[in-house]
Amino acid sequence: MSKMSQRILTSVLALLLASTAACGEASGDIVETTSGDETTTAAETTAEIVNWESSGLPEKDFEGKEFTILMTNVDNLAHTWHLIAPEELSGDTLNDAMYDRNKKIEDIYNITITGLMSTSVKNDANNAINAGDNTYDAIFTSIYDTYGMAQEGKFYNFYDLPYTDPTADWWDQSLVRDLTYHDSLYHLTGDISPSTDSRVYTIVFNKDLCSDLGLEMPYQYVLDGSWTIDRFNEYISDVNNDLNGDGQMNYDDRWGFMSQDGASWMMYFAGGGRVVEKDANGDLSIAFNTERNIELATKGLEIAIDESKTLMANQYVTDHNNDWAAATSWFAAGGSLFRSSVLEPIPRDLRSLDVNFGIVPFPKLDENQDQYYTLAEEYSRVFSVPVTADAECSSLILEALSAESVSTVTPAFYDVVLDGKAVRDEESKEMLDIIFANKVFDIGFLGNVANFKTMMQNLEKQDSTNVTSQFASVLSSAEAALEKICENFDSLG
Repeated sequence: MSKMSQRILTSVLALLLASTAACGEASGDIVETTSGDETTTAAETTAEIVNWESSGLPEKDFEGKEFTILMTNVDNLAHTWHLIAPEELSGDTLNDAMYDRNKKIEDIYNITITGLMSTSVKNDANNAINAGDNTYDAIFTSIYDTYGMAQEGKFYNFYDLPYTDPTADWWDQSLVRDLTYHDSLYHLTGDISPSTDSRVYTIVFNKDLCSDLGLEMPYQYVLDGSWTIDRFNEYISDVNNDLNGDGQMNYDDRWGFMSQDGASWMMYFAGGGRVVEKDANGDLSIAFNTERNIELATKGLEIAIDESKTLMANQYVTDHNNDWAAATSWFAAGGSLFRSSVLEPIPRDLRSLDVNFGIVPFPKLDENQDQYYTLAEEYSRVFSVPVTADAECSSLILEALSAESVSTVTPAFYDVVLDGKAVRDEESKEMLDIIFANKVFDIGFLGNVANFKTMMQNLEKQDSTNVTSQFASVLSSAEAALEKICENFDSLG
């Protein structure tokens, strides 16, 4: 069990125990709880609750200030995990946890938290910052939109903010590790919002189809470290079946693997591949043009372009009014054994369909790889603080919201995704624990160095595995692009 999951479980147990005591249990009773080989008393568990009270953050009176978070538009309740400031209680577990959290922090600091939605956050934020307008206390949008803005000096360095502790457990330490550059960090997320966890890449499989084909559930391979690209390739081989007998394989038939354009780069990052890597001194260098990463990219492409196993869903989605839920329904109806997907469609679409499914991480390159890796999508939403904001206020409120979220928002997110509403077996819960604990944020990917994502997708469309020459051809321009990124950040001091 990961550190995050242990903390969540502890907090949930503590809250339940506190609730029990409040309902008339004798305060002197000691209740033992067991997790794995560990046994703790209720008093010990309660002491481990992480929230605002335990954070050590000070109280301050901001005299009724409206704390405004500029955020990407959230169009309906199905996207609750991208909210930050719900307007009212709705009965939805996650919505109400966020609402209650905000209300508590509002009362402590005498503020009103407002989520100002926009369909063009990047433009609105740039216009306000350029004009010296201090309307926005924080920005909450995709890292794709804000990574360039950070290089232009539009945001505070989180390490410089007075109340922000990027090493605190409530901040995503994978992001802190990967996006810190020479003691500078301009994006953060963590318990404050489940948005990034909802946009990590996973593989879903049809458990009934797996059984019908005489295949073992892949969970144990994941747990013993042998869930590799070669193992995955074995699973999806010999699954294709021309169900309608028309002599053509298409969306009316059964496939081993259904993905979307980009399956190769999803496997590349999962196998430990990187566009840019960081050395012990924090210096960055191009990483893709190595023997191992060339092998990894080649294996990913071989699977992506193999029409005896893999079907890309893009055309199917186009034919169904650009509705990705249609692809989920196609998978649920037995269209493929495996499907690649970010997590979001699972609680949003798949849980309502009649399919017995499981979840596993993307595979390793080989068994020598130290752990599984999960790429966080570039559209993951993260927080930044504009240089026009009140640094003290923004730092304190974001830190307070984050600390309070550990015992409120994160358990609610797990409840929505894990508690039998989306994931339907204990093994998949363990798989998600692995996935969440091993996220990857690649500076080169986010900075569009070598246009890596498009480059891999173009190789797929060309049915090509000519990785060696392709990587070599962009190496010089990639090095120049990375040098520019480093210069931009270095110039900010």
